[in-house]
Amino acid sequence: MTIWKSLRAFGCASLAICGLGAEAATASTLNDICGECRFEKVVTCGQFLEGINFDKNGAAWAVSLFSGDIIKVVDGKCVTKAKTGGHPNGARFHKDGRLFITDNARGILAYNTDTGAMTVIADKVDGKAFIANDLVFDEAGGIYVTLANNSNFIDRIGRVAYFAPGSDKAQIIADNLPYPNGVALTPDGKFVNIGLYGAKTIMTMPSVSNAQSKRGPYVLAHTDGGIGPDGMTMDSDGRLYWAEFFAGAVGIADTDGFVLGYLKLPAGAGRWTTNLTIHDGHLYVTEADKGEIWRVPVTVKPQP
Repeated sequence: MTIWKSLRAFGCASLAICGLGAEAATASTLNDICGECRFEKVVTCGQFLEGINFDKNGAAWAVSLFSGDIIKVVDGKCVTKAKTGGHPNGARFHKDGRLFITDNARGILAYNTDTGAMTVIADKVDGKAFIANDLVFDEAGGIYVTLANNSNFIDRIGRVAYFAPGSDKAQIIADNLPYPNGVALTPDGKFVNIGLYGAKTIMTMPSVSNAQSKRGPYVLAHTDGGIGPDGMTMDSDGRLYWAEFFAGAVGIADTDGFVLGYLKLPAGAGRWTTNLTIHDGHLYVTEADKGEIWRVPVTVKPQP
């Protein structure tokens, strides 16, 4: 069997995706991504900020874990638009314009930013309430959700669930995990990256639509500093970005899992980096200790 046939057997659609070939050999640096990489503060909101996102009009939104607030940044100020009635951890905008929220007390919620309506999308897994942490959509509108379940390095009871479009029934795709936290899909939708906060590790596994692949699950990268990887995102070229909690930093890995380095918030900023997103030429980061949103100019584009 040729090497190419072997790679195909492991679900590799191209040499570049398998970490071989000219594209993968072109290494990026932090300087390529953000030049001097100088952060600037955007706004101070207070509380434990998570879930930084932008709506279709370019407005920034976030959630507050402790207060349950859904926050919109308006004219340089944080405005509470609603409360979840629980403790929101993560948030992502659906293509229909609603803000989907993982709430560790209420499950998965959908908030209509136009009408203020709040809908419970799912609140049970195997008939029991679950502790949701973060989420990401696939192209079909299905939802990958990390279920931290108060797990840790020793008590590995965390899980990752997939909810098919329009369904409130969970398909468990990974189990026995040490605090699964951030989650991000590769640009082609074939693999899911999961931040294992309890083990300072990022795991990659085939997505539901790519279940026949024999590539993974495997460890993509180990993180450094702080406690572990929190929220995650990817750019259009397949680089992975994560907030390293209690390090005041954002880690970046290339498509082969090599860690390019860390972008650190300036002296005096908090260290509780929780979530991040790429929007309009900037990487935005939430810091939970002081309740601030920071940003740094970047040359990369967000994945669609």
